[in-house]
Amino acid sequence: MVHSMTAFARVEKAGVQGTLSWELRSVNSRYLEPHLRLPESFRDLEGAVREALRQGISRGKLECTLRFTEETTGKPLQVDRERAAQLIAAAETIAGLIKQPA
Repeated sequence: MVHSMTAFARVEKAGVQGTLSWELRSVNSRYLEPHLRLPESFRDLEGAVREALRQGISRGKLECTLRFTEETTGKPLQVDRERAAQLIAAAETIAGLIKQPA
């Protein structure tokens, strides 16, 4: 029996922080070839996603795209003053090390 590996799937989940959306596309291929597109803030998940794909799928050319839309409606910008002070102090230290700043 022949099983087609051509497929498309999309799932979206809204939460307090925002909305996550996974989009998966696959076409027939002899080997497992995952191609991941993740937002920078989710790059540390790449290894876990690849491992989950290997455990559940044996072959196919996969395009996996994760999108995150942050929920910003009605939220005022919050500044972490302690973190900002640390950043300013680090920048001043670095500026002091430069012999001829531009």
